Amino acid sequence: MENSQVKIGVIGTGGMGYQHALNVNQFSFGRVVAIADADKTRMEKASKALRNPKCYLDPKELIADPNVDAIIIASPDATHAEYVFKALDYKKPVLCEKPLASTLQEAIDIMEKEVSLNKILVSVGFQRRFDPVHLAIKESIEEEKMGKPLLWKGVHRNPEAMYGTDGDFILNNSAGHDVDSARWLLGSSVKSVYTWGSKTREELPETARDLLFMNMEMENGTHAVAEIFVNARYGYEVELDLICQNGVVSSIPNHKVTVRFQNNEGSFATSDFRGYFAEGYKLELEQWLISLLEGTSFQGANAWDGYCAMVTTITAGESLAKGIPLPVKTIPKPSLYK
Repeated sequence: MENSQVKIGVIGTGGMGYQHALNVNQFSFGRVVAIADADKTRMEKASKALRNPKCYLDPKELIADPNVDAIIIASPDATHAEYVFKALDYKKPVLCEKPLASTLQEAIDIMEKEVSLNKILVSVGFQRRFDPVHLAIKESIEEEKMGKPLLWKGVHRNPEAMYGTDGDFILNNSAGHDVDSARWLLGSSVKSVYTWGSKTREELPETARDLLFMNMEMENGTHAVAEIFVNARYGYEVELDLICQNGVVSSIPNHKVTVRFQNNEGSFATSDFRGYFAEGYKLELEQWLISLLEGTSFQGANAWDGYCAMVTTITAGESLAKGIPLPVKTIPKPSLYK
């Protein structure tokens, strides 16, 4: 690409989109040249901190801008598929925040569009694949001394629900990260899922299921269990144990500061997932930009991975409603993603 620099357009300048834009501008080989947001005031404020990229109220105009090489989509979930499709019309690479789409058919249509182009252009922001702790766990099991991984045990807690508390929403908005982590580390798709949950506070709506537990049977005979709690109050935290034939690999909680106060000593717990995974987000973008410059494969999640996470979380929601385990049924994997 011109001047060995990828020119990026960012759709959505809220929390995640703004952070992605700041990260891109940290690299000499990437630059944010355009941003789009329906909130003009927020966009103009972000522009001042981003070296004054071109501003668009219509994201489709940003996508069509010939000065934009690739797109980051961090707009509201319901808009993701529409903007991914538009980027594919221009054959521009996309890094889309999860979920990939709002419906399974939209995700399938995205894959079919990519297949017709015969090129992987869509990446999905499952950034745990770049988190140093998760990468260390991946490396430890690839050495084979631990033997075969048998059980993935994950904890995913937020201090409070960001948007909604019903089970389906939490599964599709949050649990996709846990599904992708389990698929990536166990090296297998999900065969079946059994989900149950509870309302943790009286003031929540009757439909609330803000504490969820997912039990996943994988195609290769391994298992994964995930706790997703969006009202844990104390802070944001992701923990992982990977039980293998010859040992256990565990993450260490991201506690970097010790607090001594009023006869107590403890660790500071952040409430911001962006800070918790700050290094992972940077590494994800760095690898994506380099893959675009060098024409190499991106090591992150692709559209197939995004679709598989969606199938699993949607089925998990059906399991939650019915109170029984259910099979996870996917379409045949397109050869492009093999």
